[in-house]
Amino acid sequence: MATLADIAREVGVSNKTVSLTLRGKRCSSEETAKRIYEVAERTGYLQKYATRTSNLEQFAFIGFIADHVATSPYSVELLRGAQAEALEHGRILLVGSLETDTQNLVGICRMFRAYKAAGYIYASRYRQYINHSDALGQESVVYMNCTPVNARGKIILPDDEEGGFLQASHLLELGHRKIAVISLPHEDPATSLRLKGISKAMAKQGLSLSSDMCHLGVSGYFDVGETYIAYDKAKEVLSAPERPSAIICGNDRVAMMVMNAALDLGLRIPDDLSIIGFDDFKTISEHVRPQLTTVRLPYYEMGRRAVSEIVQGESEASFVSLIRCELIRRNSCAPHPF
Repeated sequence: MATLADIAREVGVSNKTVSLTLRGKRCSSEETAKRIYEVAERTGYLQKYATRTSNLEQFAFIGFIADHVATSPYSVELLRGAQAEALEHGRILLVGSLETDTQNLVGICRMFRAYKAAGYIYASRYRQYINHSDALGQESVVYMNCTPVNARGKIILPDDEEGGFLQASHLLELGHRKIAVISLPHEDPATSLRLKGISKAMAKQGLSLSSDMCHLGVSGYFDVGETYIAYDKAKEVLSAPERPSAIICGNDRVAMMVMNAALDLGLRIPDDLSIIGFDDFKTISEHVRPQLTTVRLPYYEMGRRAVSEIVQGESEASFVSLIRCELIRRNSCAPHPF
């Protein structure tokens, strides 16, 4: 039976590179990683590597493919929720982290298959469309915070439309009528959904969301590079003769920039301007002053639901499940001063 050192010699890499690659870590080129897996499979080493955990045979494994999730402060709750649900069911979560869209994805899936994982979860740090069905194969897959292109599957997403509805409804209940929006890029699928929710809330009050009150707080997008321009845009909006009494923000980082712009213009928050964010990124929302009213993305609940789908083995081959967002009231919003 081949050893790790045998594989390293045949491929021409170090023992450490082989070990890390078989654990789904990125430490070599895609061609080298592919070669390592081919040799490990041909020699039977990969099967032996998986059976080393035979003392844990009473547990089932669940594969978790993390598209930057493990290192993203905005979405680490996806992983935390999945881990909590897995532990409750006596399951072990195998995590493979991607640094790019396809980096070592095939190798990670091979590792999961070697451990006979009950299913895979593909989790994205931001809502997007992905096309990885070929690499993921025919295994049971739950897509979390993303939607597969040209493939059916179990899809779990935050209800972004409801989130926008909650943002606008809260400000309308406080009496605000002149409301501006400083949003995320239009390329972000969440943006149009949140704007739809905002428009629905305003329509219930007989109001409409005019295009001249909607502004971008971010230029560019993740894949092509993004630049936050919310501070300058907020100064422009708040310097207009008919400035808004409240601003809905695309995320908490945008909200923080809007707050800074308002304060630099001598405006008091929330006395002169109410501001509401999105995400509930606590590093911002709980530490700015005043603390930020925001809508919490249900990442923890989404993680739990994804694992539950794998464990329960629901018969439905595909579905889209929207998980409710939550309004978090703090101190950055106040009643409109009539």
